[in-house]
Amino acid sequence: MGKKGRFDIQIVSALRPLAEMSDEWLFCPAFGGHPMDRAEYLALLPVQDSNGRLFAALAESPDGVPEGVCVGVLAVDPFRPVGPFLETLRRFGVQAVANFPTTALFDGETGETLRGVGLGAEREVSFLEQAACAGFAVTGFAADADIGRRLRAAGAGRLVVHPGAATGDPLRDAEAVANAAAVAAELRGEGGGPVLLYRPAGFEDHHDVMRRAADGLVLPPDASHSNRP
Repeated sequence: MGKKGRFDIQIVSALRPLAEMSDEWLFCPAFGGHPMDRAEYLALLPVQDSNGRLFAALAESPDGVPEGVCVGVLAVDPFRPVGPFLETLRRFGVQAVANFPTTALFDGETGETLRGVGLGAEREVSFLEQAACAGFAVTGFAADADIGRRLRAAGAGRLVVHPGAATGDPLRDAEAVANAAAVAAELRGEGGGPVLLYRPAGFEDHHDVMRRAADGLVLPPDASHSNRP
């Protein structure tokens, strides 16, 4: 826990280096081997089989999942029924899950297409609700306040507001950060658990603004993680 009760969560693609650490982590092996500015997009592609990579990584960890590690799952996986999927995670010692990588990354036409075929936020909410009912601690990623509220109602103990992908356009990225900060402020004002902001690659210049707007940050694998104020 950082100063003034704030804390960060660091995304990692491997478990092995965690034994000597004591912070909170979001384990997402599908991020491994990709440039950070494209890793989240690539992790959402079916050809990447993000959940298959997760299972393979968990199988290679003889000591199981360390305490303080939340496991990122592709909650819209159309090839793995939720019940057996959650049981497999439990056998690996997983206690906490998040809908990450998340379709909250996509807006506009792509987002509408995913929602139209049942692979959007609705499915992620359903997955996390089943995970919470099965006894997993749940972290929910959302792009707007409405989905954030639904994730809370589904059992998410903490929320992460996703600003979308960085565009490289300073004005558009600043607007995305302002919108995400407003969503975080709205959800924080309603109580119900911590609200963090995801600070993807490309938003480094907005780090301080995002820090002030939330209870903590979720940081990409190549980001320095020091809980600095």
